Amino acid sequence: MRVLRMLLVIWLVGGGLSLWLPAFGQDQYLADLTSPDRRTRRRAAAALGDRRLQAAVPALLATLKDDLDVQVRAEAALALGKIKDPTTLPPLMQALREPEADVRRAVLRALLLFYIEEDIEFVFARRRGFDRFNPFLETDEPTMVPVGTVVAPEVLQAIADTMRDDASLENRRSAVRALGVLRGETMVSAMVEALGDPALRDDIFRVLAKFGRSEYGLHVLPYLDDGDANIRQRAIETVGRLRTREAVTPLMARYRAARPGRDESQQTQLLIALARIGDSASESVFTENLAHPSATRRRFAAEGLGRCGAVAQADRISNDRLTEKNESVRLAQAFALYRLGRVDFLLEVVNQLDSLRHGEQAESYLHALAKTADLHPYLRRAGPRGTERMLRALGQVGTRDDLPALQPLLRDGDRRIANAANRAIRQIEARAGAARD
Repeated sequence: MRVLRMLLVIWLVGGGLSLWLPAFGQDQYLADLTSPDRRTRRRAAAALGDRRLQAAVPALLATLKDDLDVQVRAEAALALGKIKDPTTLPPLMQALREPEADVRRAVLRALLLFYIEEDIEFVFARRRGFDRFNPFLETDEPTMVPVGTVVAPEVLQAIADTMRDDASLENRRSAVRALGVLRGETMVSAMVEALGDPALRDDIFRVLAKFGRSEYGLHVLPYLDDGDANIRQRAIETVGRLRTREAVTPLMARYRAARPGRDESQQTQLLIALARIGDSASESVFTENLAHPSATRRRFAAEGLGRCGAVAQADRISNDRLTEKNESVRLAQAFALYRLGRVDFLLEVVNQLDSLRHGEQAESYLHALAKTADLHPYLRRAGPRGTERMLRALGQVGTRDDLPALQPLLRDGDRRIANAANRAIRQIEARAGAARD
C-alpha cells in the first residue's frame, strides 16, 4: 500500500512538473530579449520558441520588428513559427518584405513550421561554395503536408510573392520548394509565370512533378528545347513523371533523332520518360530495347510495354525473364507481366518490397496497379518494411474500397505497421472527402 501511495505521489508531482517546466525561466528569457548582448537576446528567442510559450508572442513580435541584430530577428521569427499563434501570421507575412535576406529566409521557415516541422531542411539547402559539388546535399524531397491540411490562402500567396519578388535567389528557390511542401497547387499559375526566371526552372519542374497532375506537364513541354542541357533533361524527366501523354510525340521525335552511340545518355532519358507515360504509340521503341546491352534500357523497355498494355509481347517478356540475370530487370519484367494480365507475377514484386536494393523500385510499381484490390492478399505476406511500403502506396492511390482490408492492420502488434495503416486510412479518407467537396 505504501508503494502505491508513493507511485501516486510521483505521478501527481510528475504531472505538475510537466505543466510547470515549460514556463520555468519564462520571465528570465523575456527579460533577456532586451539584453544589450545580442547573443543573449538570440538565445532567449530560441528558448522561448522551443518552449512554445504563448505569453512570449508580443515580445517576440516586437523583437522581430525592432531588434537591430539580423540573427536575433531571424531567431524571433523562428520562435513565432514554433509557437503557431494564428494571430502572428499577418506580421510574419509582412516581415517577408524586411530588408535582410536572412530574416526573410527565417520567416519562410517560420511559415512552414505552422504546418509541418519534420523533413523540411531540403527547402533551405543552398548549393554554393563547396556544396555545389556535394552529392549528399538534397534539394528535392517527397515531403508534403498531409492531404486535407488547410493552409491559409494568404500564406500561399505571400510565399508565391516571395518566389517572384525576393532579391535573394536562394530565397526564391526556397519559396518554390515551400509551395511544394504545402501542396500549393492554387499557385501553379504563379509558378508557370515564374518559369521566366531560368534559375527557378529546375525547382519548379520538381514541384510540378510532386503535385502529380499530368496536365501540368503541358507547361513543361516548351523546355524540351531549352538552351540549358540540364533544364532539357529535367523537362524530359518531369513530363515522364507526370505521365503527360501530349509529350509522347515530341519525346519520340527526339528519341529517333538521337545519334546512336553519341547520344546514348539522352536516348536513355527519353526512353525512361516514355516508359513512365506508357503510351501504345511508343511500343516499337520499347520492343527494340528489350534486348539492349544496357540493363537500364531493358528494364524500362519492359516497364513501358507493361504500362501500354502490349499483351502481344507477354510471351517474349516471359521468355526473356528466364535468362535475365539482372535483378532490377527481372523485377521490371515481373511488373510488366502482371500488368499484361498474369496476376500471379505481382507476388514477385511484393517479394522485393523488403529488399534494401530493389525495394524502392518495387514500391514504384504499386502506384500502377491494375486494381488496388490485387494487393490485399499480400498485406500480411511481406516483412515490416515491405508492408509499410504497401500501405504507403495504398495511402496514395487507394480508395474507400480498400479500407476494409486496411482496418485490421490498425491492431497489428508492430507499431510501425499500425501507424502506417492509420496514415493510409487517413490519406484515403481525406482524399475521398476532398473529392466530395
